[in-house]
Amino acid sequence: MKWLTVDEESAGQRLDNFLIRHLKGVPKTHVYRIIRSGEVRVNKGRAS
Repeated sequence: MKWLTVDEESAGQRLDNFLIRHLKGVPKTHVYRIIRSGEVRVNKGRAS
């Protein structure tokens, strides 16, 4: 598990773009897959 905090610069950015930028080396398809499968949480709730 990895915790990321959104700074003011990243506020309002789409979740997929934020994760791609912060998870260097992780393929975009994997980022999209973990978002769709509910593995990504925002404020304790599943991201959709």
